[in-house]
Amino acid sequence: MSPSSLSTFGAAGPMVGYLYQVRVALLWAIRRSRVGDFTVSIETLDDVSFEVGGQPDAVLQTKHSLNAVANLTDLSPEVWKTLRIWLVGLTSGEIPLETARFLIATADAPAGSACAALGIEEAGRNVAEAAKRLKRAAISSISSELTDAFKAYLALDEGEREALLARIYVVPSQPDAAAIEAQLQSELYYVSLHHQEKSVQMLEGWWFKRVLYELVHPDRGIPRAEIDAQITEIQESLKPASLPIDDELDALMVALDELPEFADRPFYKQVELVGGSQLRIRNAIVSYLQAFGQRSAWTRDDLLFDADLQKYDQRLHTEWELQFAQARDELGTAPSEEAMARAGRAILKWAEDAHVPIRSGVNVPWVCRGSLHMLAEDLRLGWHPDFLARLQVIFGAPEEGSAA
Repeated sequence: MSPSSLSTFGAAGPMVGYLYQVRVALLWAIRRSRVGDFTVSIETLDDVSFEVGGQPDAVLQTKHSLNAVANLTDLSPEVWKTLRIWLVGLTSGEIPLETARFLIATADAPAGSACAALGIEEAGRNVAEAAKRLKRAAISSISSELTDAFKAYLALDEGEREALLARIYVVPSQPDAAAIEAQLQSELYYVSLHHQEKSVQMLEGWWFKRVLYELVHPDRGIPRAEIDAQITEIQESLKPASLPIDDELDALMVALDELPEFADRPFYKQVELVGGSQLRIRNAIVSYLQAFGQRSAWTRDDLLFDADLQKYDQRLHTEWELQFAQARDELGTAPSEEAMARAGRAILKWAEDAHVPIRSGVNVPWVCRGSLHMLAEDLRLGWHPDFLARLQVIFGAPEEGSAA
């Protein structure tokens, strides 16, 4: 089989189509949230379904085409397969006649076509003309693939066809699965004027997980209140006094059997020097990884800059310096090893309990705790009263200026 023939079995089209469906569901949910209450579902009554008071209010069929010149003609399979689904739903009673039906497509609707006559703009709608054109197409077509759809449509009398088409709205020429992000950004303009792209990334990250959970554990759909709450949370996290916290980092755990992987790191040795337990070492590792990952993400997303982090680290160093000086003074001139280890554990406890927020709205404790361990990794601060000399023996002399 040649490489080119393998492309026949490619899943790009269906995959992009499904991602488009999920993105359209989010876009429409945001728009509808300004109008009233609802619950949104995917792959239940239709590609996307909106229920109000437990009853279907609107169903969406999404059609994504990788063909740039695709058109929704009167004989398009996309049109007739969609009609077939809606006719089955109407017959079964699952989708009542009064439910609004939307066909959302990246393809164009040519002027004079049935789809053009079923547009969302009331001034251009002509249900009678659409019914006539679809009837003519169903009678004249020789497509065996669409036979069932043609039969179901022709089985309705003229009044029934027009009643159904009166609740069908075609939305053609929509941005594709990638370009739809711009629409999402414009819908979230009120969340953050300066971080719209980031707000969409955060919302979609939550949305795809939430949709996946709903598909695996079907309940009653995703309520508007849950979507609104997530948008509000993102809005709050992107305010000048706050920063977004990565949920995966917040839930990060390190198993005890993973500790040896970090045994040669300075911040690990720093806890060891004062006799810290394996649990305290593990907590140090977790906090270090959390803070390192979150700080990197903030700078990557331009939510913080190097100057901001340097200023924060200096604040932490100043607070540590006070604690360290106090502990050294209390030890006197010739402290025992036990006394120095005990004093070091007290300073470590301060670092574990310290709450010096990087911004006033950032309340997770591991940002501060982990940042202190990052400074301990760079030997800029430590817990043992004689940490620099002890670590120089282990790692060699630090570069000039690495410790304050």
